[in-house]
This record gives sequence, C-alpha cells and structure tokens, in this order.
Amino acid sequence: MTDTYRLYRMNALTGAILDVEDFQSFSDDQAIERALADAGERRIELWCGSRKLLAISGRGGPSELTIARPPE
Repeated sequence: MTDTYRLYRMNALTGAILDVEDFQSFSDDQAIERALADAGERRIELWCGSRKLLAISGRGGPSELTIARPPE
C-alpha cells in the first residue's frame, strides 16, 4: 500500500513556495530518499498529510535539516 507525499520547493531566503509535487511512495524512508535526491539551491519540505517529514534549507538560506522519524 502506498501513501501520498507532498514535496514543496521554496525560495531558500523568503520561504515562498515555488513548486509543489505530489507523489506516491511505499514508505516514509523511500519518500525521504527521493526528496533528499532533489535537494539543491531551493529549500524543500516533505509532508505526508499533516506530518512534516523533512525540511532542508537550500544553499544561501538559514541552516536547517529536519528529518522526522515515527516513534518506536
């Protein structure tokens, strides 16, 4: 079974949303791996419903790296 994930690409300095992509993945780990491969100049955030799984600041933006893991 797959879940729907939403990847936001944002301006690294202002946080303005530049692009949104919805995609399906079998697990949070696979979705995070896909999002990390997309990291670059822009800030990215990965969400699954109301859960924020990942936030990475783009080059030139404020430092941030957040990877959420479900509680064990």
